[in-house]
Amino acid sequence: MPIELTNAVVGRLGSHLPTGCILADITSIKGPPLKAMLEAHQGPVIGLHPLFGPSTSTMDKQIVVVTPGRDRPACQWLIDQFTAWGSIIIQTDAKEHDEIMTIVQSLRHFATFAFGQFLCRKRINLHRTLEFSSPIYRLELGMVGRLFAQDSSLYSEIIFASPERRTLLKEYLASLADNLAMLEKGDNELFRAEFKKIADWFGPFSEQAMRESTYLIDKLIERF
Repeated sequence: MPIELTNAVVGRLGSHLPTGCILADITSIKGPPLKAMLEAHQGPVIGLHPLFGPSTSTMDKQIVVVTPGRDRPACQWLIDQFTAWGSIIIQTDAKEHDEIMTIVQSLRHFATFAFGQFLCRKRINLHRTLEFSSPIYRLELGMVGRLFAQDSSLYSEIIFASPERRTLLKEYLASLADNLAMLEKGDNELFRAEFKKIADWFGPFSEQAMRESTYLIDKLIERF
């Protein structure tokens, strides 16, 4: 259901559930839904966030985030079932989940939306660019195209789900604007200095990212 309707639906469900029934959600934010479930139902409560879409063909190695609510032992069989299906269980509280999801989902999706929006406004010939593309460009453009092949309401709900997410996106746009002076001056030296600072911050993850992206690129080349 739409994120903004979750709390209202939870409130309507509460009086119809037996006390031994587990009440769980699969919403991409956890704070408000978990609070609503705890208020509406006196039995076991657990928050779930499957980090994969409905087109996924298997739950094997797919991540499911679990946020405890009430009576964890009564919910264990449900967690065990996800594990039996091969899912990777990440346990956290609602606060940490929602903070991390502002980066993993809201910021990432908005940045992808903005890139696609810019290509559209410039009327870029996508098919022609693909004829000249490197594998990494095809992969990146594929991620952009994937976003726009799906339901806009799903992504608008994720991006605008909370004031905290909107605040972060405004900070992101302000961060991009900080680079205008560097571009206007064509300041190569400043760019290299910023690049090094960011590379140092990424640290060993950069090598991991290189290995993983190279693997994906090799698979993409095999396909096309």
